[in-house]
Amino acid sequence: MKQDIMVRLKNITKTYNLFESNMDRVKEIFHPLRKKYHRPFNAIEDVSLELQKGNALGIIGRNGSGKSTLLQIICGILRPNSGSIEINGKIAALLELGAGFSPEFTGRENVYLNGAILGFTRNEMNKLFDEIVDFSEIGDFLDQPVKTYSSGMYVRLAFAVQACVKPDVLIVDEALSVGDIFFQQKCHTRMQALLDGNTSIIFVSHDMSAIEKYTTEVILLDHGKCVFKGQPNEAVERYYALDRPKLRTSKAIPQHTSEDIKVRSDCASFVSDIIDDWPSEDAFLDLSKAVVIGEEDIARCTGVALCDEAGEPRCSFKIGETACFFYEFELLNDIDVPLGGIVITDKMNVNVHGKTSWQYLIKAPAITPKHSRIRFRQEMELLIAPGQYTFQIGLATINEEGYSRISKSNYNDYFPLMSTILRVRQVGQIIIEEKRKGNGVTYPFYGYADLNGNCMLSVIF
Repeated sequence: MKQDIMVRLKNITKTYNLFESNMDRVKEIFHPLRKKYHRPFNAIEDVSLELQKGNALGIIGRNGSGKSTLLQIICGILRPNSGSIEINGKIAALLELGAGFSPEFTGRENVYLNGAILGFTRNEMNKLFDEIVDFSEIGDFLDQPVKTYSSGMYVRLAFAVQACVKPDVLIVDEALSVGDIFFQQKCHTRMQALLDGNTSIIFVSHDMSAIEKYTTEVILLDHGKCVFKGQPNEAVERYYALDRPKLRTSKAIPQHTSEDIKVRSDCASFVSDIIDDWPSEDAFLDLSKAVVIGEEDIARCTGVALCDEAGEPRCSFKIGETACFFYEFELLNDIDVPLGGIVITDKMNVNVHGKTSWQYLIKAPAITPKHSRIRFRQEMELLIAPGQYTFQIGLATINEEGYSRISKSNYNDYFPLMSTILRVRQVGQIIIEEKRKGNGVTYPFYGYADLNGNCMLSVIF
């Protein structure tokens, strides 16, 4: 294996034999004709992956999809039934924080014990000891038995040992959410430092923002199979699609009469809201390289344009200027209330901003018949830091009752009510530049976004 490849798995399959009862297990062992009483279950089926030196690979999937089994195979805890595994370097794994700790031993003793389990000598652990203790923040409790520790102290010490030993490959399974917010920030800082130091990381989490932030490639598991391998943002979208019920097929969608639509959707007031500054055809972006995820038998995207307030096509804006997004979908089936939305993402795959038409409290039809063309015009004041960003657009739907509740609901209430139809990714890019005033540059804030406010200064002599 090449030196820049730290982990390589080829066609890994792990199968368990499931028995209905212990008696069936005994019957199978002693049956004279070797009759089978079990049914095979593939926890992992034909999965392959490569992790390059200094990169971070994400593994995501719903509970029971095989993530933990795959990590245990990589760590050597489990053996696959078929396939090959190649490991180049020393692995440390945050699979179950505190695994290997003895409750009767002190924190100090458990640091050395855990280091030995990871394959580090006592001299190596001596060099790392002070750093581990400082990171864990357990103070005077270091020489007390860990059975006296609070749960927060316990996991902080466990994380500190694993994060400070600087392995060639670090495997992290849902370990960045331990402790309070200040310790979590420290964990994220250490994670970034390890990546900057050329440590290779395999990262498993249900925190999709962390997956998007840290990983360079993601594999999505579903029922033990790899159903997608690629860019983090696209993998996350496909992950969310697994959790949402599939939209009704055309056969299941009731066919509404024109009278039904007229009565329920208040089409007269809706149709009057015509977008009168719809761009000319040459303003629309080339969507041939866009990635479409979702129900393409329900709708298709027919156009996306990015313009300034004057309606001129642009992709470069100054901080605070307004961008106008125009996007259109053609329906291939009836849907309920249509929702459009935009998400802006930075170069680190972090979603900087996202908003749907629902959040603007605009009028919308309760039923939208097939063959309709749905047009959205969405403005955004780009009060975000200078840099390069990409944007994606989407189409979703919700029933009339749910749509009417938006002003009385918070995000966690209304988001599950939406059914995503399409996500169109890699639509285009936005370049944000500094404001200039005369010969100087005005950079009015730090971080991602500008938050309006006020400041006062008082000097008393």
